[in-house]
Amino acid sequence: MADIASQLRTARTDAGIDIATAEYATKIRSKYLRALESGDWAALPEETAAKSFLRTYGDYLGLDGRALVEVFKAGQVSVGDPSSYAPLASGARGSAGRRSWRTWLVVALVLILIVGLFLIGTSSDGSEATALVSGSAFGSVL
Repeated sequence: MADIASQLRTARTDAGIDIATAEYATKIRSKYLRALESGDWAALPEETAAKSFLRTYGDYLGLDGRALVEVFKAGQVSVGDPSSYAPLASGARGSAGRRSWRTWLVVALVLILIVGLFLIGTSSDGSEATALVSGSAFGSVL
């Protein structure tokens, strides 16, 4: 597995690419790129992400990313800290819960506004319009 790390580090340094440039180009955080280059598989978030990072980074450096992933899978390394992936407590909500609540509030306010405008529009019986059309409003002018 150290072979993968050394291939990545050598390919990057030979191409004259620094970690910040690789991070920007691949959208992989620099701490994960450093972990890939040092073979620190436990520092990667989980196995699926590790394989994705490895494939993306390898392809970016001009290596065969799929072949690197196959070598990685054959090595059966342990990736990440499984305890960090425990599900949230049943009462815990993330930003998605807040976003959902705000969305429903906006939808409710818009519906109230639409119903209010509809009721205002239909509550007038049209007597003002009838008076204007019949000429009673213009009678004094003519």
